[in-house]
Amino acid sequence: MSPPSSFSRKAASSSSSSAWADVPRRLLTVCVGVPSIILILRHAVTSWLFFQGAHILCLIEWRALIPYAETSNVGEKSEGKSPSSKNASAAAVEADKKKTLQLLLRQIFVHGNKDNSPLSNNIFRIFCFSSLLISILPTTTLPLGILSSGIFLRLFPHLPTYQSFTDSTTTYLIELEHYQFGIVYLSVGFHFLMRISQIGGPIHIGNLLFVVWMSDTGALIMGRLMKKTQEKNNHAGEKSRQYYYHETFLSFLKSISPGKTLPGLLGAIITGPICTAIYPISLPSSKIQYASGDQCDGEDTSSLATMLHGLDRFNHQYPLCQKLILGLILSIAGIVGDLTESSVKRLSKKKDSGGLLPGHGGVVDRFDSLFVAGVVYYYWVLA
Repeated sequence: MSPPSSFSRKAASSSSSSAWADVPRRLLTVCVGVPSIILILRHAVTSWLFFQGAHILCLIEWRALIPYAETSNVGEKSEGKSPSSKNASAAAVEADKKKTLQLLLRQIFVHGNKDNSPLSNNIFRIFCFSSLLISILPTTTLPLGILSSGIFLRLFPHLPTYQSFTDSTTTYLIELEHYQFGIVYLSVGFHFLMRISQIGGPIHIGNLLFVVWMSDTGALIMGRLMKKTQEKNNHAGEKSRQYYYHETFLSFLKSISPGKTLPGLLGAIITGPICTAIYPISLPSSKIQYASGDQCDGEDTSSLATMLHGLDRFNHQYPLCQKLILGLILSIAGIVGDLTESSVKRLSKKKDSGGLLPGHGGVVDRFDSLFVAGVVYYYWVLA
């Protein structure tokens, strides 16, 4: 008869092996996707088509992430679920991962959603048109495009044709809020990704994709490797002020996504600067506008201009430090983008935005970190 300790070791080994069960699928997707993306990004036309194609797929997945009124009780503890419901949800997740692109497109065009009303379908079409339009607008007109789209979406349900569908006020308001946030999150994100590809070319868009996606990989690996160590430290930790802040921040992460860990965030923050340091690119000097209107040569009385001039000179003398700072900022921006999408999935009770990319989930899951990091990269490096 085996002692309890051996049983616990077997259970721990089985759980650790299951944590890495998706690695073969992830590697297969990477081996196929990375060479393809490198070839696609070498030309301006194919790069534009790539990002717009990903944009359309994200819009389709975004509709499936609507947090309908019946999914509002997301704060329930998972411990209260019965084993049968847990098994059913796990089977549903596995079935969702096996959906192909054809089934995904069929689901949306045949209107296989919870709300099939004409109002819901037309709001979705307006959202898609507005998002695609915003992505190709000049950057100077971006605020006007976002404002116009948001107002139009808000007022559209009050047209006489659709007033009969606004009786269920909660449902359609939740849809409107979801799509309005999608314009800010998806549309603006793809706008700046396409601007980086257009202005910076393959070298800059490649730098952004490499740093952010490798930062995600670093977070995944570090989080899984250090998960057990963190659990032991949490159980053995003392209720000090430092421990209180640690638990508060960890509780914040868990409320967004149960899989997020502090070691994972640390892995992302470490991996980002390393990747920017090894990526073969020379970052341009900053375009500083001084308060006096002239370039600062030591006689400008503006303290801000003097500080900016010193920072610019520091970047020239120490380009490696400039790249490390950029990597750190992109890692943090990527974490913010990832947490944002995790919050959306949490409200819709979805583990992944889709199942198009084996081991990675949906297209939104793969681009979520880029939506915020792309804006930061554009203004930090190219603007």
